Amino acid sequence: MKTFAPNYYPSFRCIADKCRHSCCVGWDVYIDEETQEKYRNMGGEIGERVRAHMREKEDGVCFSMCENGNCPFLNERGLCDIILAKGEGYISEICTEHPRFYNFFSDRTEVGLGLSCEEAARIILSQTEKTVLLPFSEDDEEEYELYPEEEYVLAKRAEIFDILQNESKCIEERAQEILRISGARFPQKSPAEWAKIFQSLEMLDSTWQEALKLLENSSFGAEMTEFELPFEKLYLYFVYRHTACAESEADFAARICFANLSFSVIRALCAAKKEQNGVCSFDDLCDFARRYSAEIEYSEENTAALINIMEE
Repeated sequence: MKTFAPNYYPSFRCIADKCRHSCCVGWDVYIDEETQEKYRNMGGEIGERVRAHMREKEDGVCFSMCENGNCPFLNERGLCDIILAKGEGYISEICTEHPRFYNFFSDRTEVGLGLSCEEAARIILSQTEKTVLLPFSEDDEEEYELYPEEEYVLAKRAEIFDILQNESKCIEERAQEILRISGARFPQKSPAEWAKIFQSLEMLDSTWQEALKLLENSSFGAEMTEFELPFEKLYLYFVYRHTACAESEADFAARICFANLSFSVIRALCAAKKEQNGVCSFDDLCDFARRYSAEIEYSEENTAALINIMEE
C-alpha cells in the first residue's frame, strides 16, 4: 500500500523556537501508550518532572498544562526540555506528527500538512509549482481494490484539481465551476451571517473573535488579484484534506461547499484587512489561514457543524 503526499510535503521542517504560534501552547498534549511506558521508566530529574505532570483524563493521558496554557516542558527559549534531555524519540506521537493529517483509502494512505501550523501555511500558500500527489513511501506490492465511492472521490477530485490549476480563469470563476461540476449548492449567506454562525461554535482563541468582527464588515466579492495563486493553493488544500472521507456524492458536494466556504472566508478577511489598512500582506493571509484552521479544522465538532449546514 502506497502513501501519497503533495509535492511540497517533504520541504516541511518544524521551526521550533522561531515559531510565533507554538503548537506547545493552548493544546492538550496527549501521550500515546508507547510513550507513556518510556516515561514510566525514564530516569533522572527529567523523568521525575515528566511523571509529575502526567494526568489521566476520560479520553486519555496528557500533561497538566501551565496556567498560561503552555506545555510544562516548553522552556523560555521556546524549545522542548524533553527533546533537549532525551532526544526526539521521547516525545509523544501527537508532538511528532503535528501538523500532519492522514486520509485513508482501500489502496493508499494520503498525508498532508495542516494550515494551523504557521510554517506549514507558509509552505502551502507560497507554492508556485502545480500541486501534484507523489508516492511518498510503499509498504508492499499487493494491489487493493477501491470501493465505488472511493473511485468517485478520486476521479472527481482529480477533475477539481485540474480546474483549480487552470490559471486562464480567475479564482472566483474556478470556484463557481467546481461547485457546478460537484452538484454543490453553496448557501447564499453574507459574511456577516457566516460570522454569526462561527460565533456560535466552540472558540479556542480570542483573536478569532477579532477576525470574526472583521468578517462582519467584509465582502465575498472584493477583488484580491494579488493573491490569485495563494488562494488557488488554499482552495486545493481544503479540497484535498476534506473530500477524501466523503461517503456519497451528496457528502462530497457538502464537503466541496465547506472548502468553498473556508476559501471564501479567508479571502474576505484578507479583503477586509486591505480595506482597513490599505494593504494585506502575505503574512496576513497566512495568519488568517492559520487561525481559521486552528478554530475550525482542529475541532471535529466545528467542522461537522459547518458541513451539516451545507447538507441542509
